[in-house]
Amino acid sequence: MSITYENRRVYFDVIQRRYEDYISLYRDLNGGSIAGLVSFDEFYWHLTYYTKYANPTGSDGRR
Repeated sequence: MSITYENRRVYFDVIQRRYEDYISLYRDLNGGSIAGLVSFDEFYWHLTYYTKYANPTGSDGRR
């Protein structure tokens, strides 16, 4: 089953909004500072690839 471009774009937009929320929360917790903030590419990589392939058994230990 393939994913169409439109579906991927919607998912990308969701990730982009989550990143903006992350920035807002990060600034709130760090007194307005963005020092040490994770870049968008690192954030995207963790949400899309790392969490999917880093632990092939899943978070609950099942395949």
